[in-house]
Amino acid sequence: MTPASTDTASSRVLVVDDDPTVRELFTEALELAGFEAVPAAGGQAALDLLERDGVEAVLLDSQMPGMDGLAVLRAIRGRPRLRTLPVILVTGAAEVADRVRGLEAGANDYLAKPVDVAELVARVRTQLRSQAAWMRLLEGQLRDRATVTEALCRLRPEHTPEVTADLICGEIARLRNLTGVALIAFTDDGGAVTLARHGHVARAVRTGLALPEVTAKSLRERAARGAWTEERVAQPPGATGPPLLGADAAVAAYAPLHSQGRLLGLLGLSSGPAADDAPTDAIAQALSAAIDFAAVSAALLGPGLRQRFELHTSQAELRRLLDGEGFTPVFQPIVDLATDRVVGDETLTRFADGVAPQRRFAEAARVGMGHAFERATMVAALLAATDLRDVWVSVNVSPGFLAAGGAEELPRPATCSLVLELTEHDPVEDYSEIRRAIERLDGVRLSIDDAGAGYACLTHVLTLGPAFIKLDRGWVVGIDADPARQALVAGLQSFAERTGATIIAEGIETEAELATLRELGVALGQGYLLGRPLPATALVASR
Repeated sequence: MTPASTDTASSRVLVVDDDPTVRELFTEALELAGFEAVPAAGGQAALDLLERDGVEAVLLDSQMPGMDGLAVLRAIRGRPRLRTLPVILVTGAAEVADRVRGLEAGANDYLAKPVDVAELVARVRTQLRSQAAWMRLLEGQLRDRATVTEALCRLRPEHTPEVTADLICGEIARLRNLTGVALIAFTDDGGAVTLARHGHVARAVRTGLALPEVTAKSLRERAARGAWTEERVAQPPGATGPPLLGADAAVAAYAPLHSQGRLLGLLGLSSGPAADDAPTDAIAQALSAAIDFAAVSAALLGPGLRQRFELHTSQAELRRLLDGEGFTPVFQPIVDLATDRVVGDETLTRFADGVAPQRRFAEAARVGMGHAFERATMVAALLAATDLRDVWVSVNVSPGFLAAGGAEELPRPATCSLVLELTEHDPVEDYSEIRRAIERLDGVRLSIDDAGAGYACLTHVLTLGPAFIKLDRGWVVGIDADPARQALVAGLQSFAERTGATIIAEGIETEAELATLRELGVALGQGYLLGRPLPATALVASR
């Protein structure tokens, strides 16, 4: 016998044969070669032993009464932890079909009877060496994957999903034998874009580009069903355009990115032709790696991609509102408190879906559509204002819209003068820009909206010299029973008289509030007590 190999010494080999003479012969030969032989007299006994104890290889007779070798082999391969266990099938010399069936069922090798014990030991040793090499390679791959996973877990989401995805792909690309890594994001319109790519394909295809429609559809539909692999293909089924992971990919594995129940995108990995000592289940290894890395990638990309989805969803909804004119301008009278005569009308916007205007405009500003929304609603109001006569019309405008020159493009009603109310929701970055914008609007007067609320502080009044100062409703409500409020309004009234401005009290809802404001000398007022907001035609008909 040859000396025991250091790679396989003391390995346990299960000998399964119903013939006690053959079983004893094989056992003795293996033990003389340095192995630990474990005999089993039948198929069920072998399976029971495998359930209790571990072995490194199995020598299995194909012909046994009761449970034959093929049945035992199928049972072994049906157990996940035994799927890679080396099994050598012992068959009759003339049983070629039996050997073929055995190999197809998962046997690693076969021996034909009569068995030469030297060949038996050599074949067992070869299988154990291959298994040891396979395990070393597998352990190395798992260590590499663990290192990459640790590196990914140390990453922090960057400003954009593209930057974060590029960092993720860079870390994953460190794995040996990878030829390509790609992160794809699905868009809210059913499309898909590349966030980042590393590997051979990255030199030819820029990132951030939309994938062909057919490719996007194919990837989304497949990702909805879970992870998958493709062998020796350059493209997933149905895809078109440049290869997603490189034309030289031997194995491509794809895993979906999920975050909070939403399908966000896809991670793709590809590996080149397998090395001679590579594990036989390279496809399973690629798929496992893709699934592991997809989970970490989704955690890193999830916040940014969800925010982007929400942004696009909000923008699409707002565009539908603008395109479908899902809003209506209404007008609320501004009354001279001394004569009860209507001198002006403030334009307000009402949305068909019932969302509060303040919330809708705030949403538009948040998604970068604030100025577009302002312009659309202001244009609609000013066109409707042509029905009004002998009054001035007041429209709300943000400091940014005014400073950017947006008001210069607005239609000017021919039947009434225009007042711009500077809203309280945004700060004024540059007062000189606001002054120049007003000066370019010949005949347009300025009003400071909701003075005392938000950013509408007295600095606006002092710096911009408005024609009107509107008191916030918070100053008006309950003023008849609050001496402190009365003192504040009286002081502001005195200030307005000295600077040539006119006070407008907002939100007047009771006779007591109206009487007190009159006593304090406030010139103008508006509120439900004086008139509710109505469409221009209805307002004209009521006068």
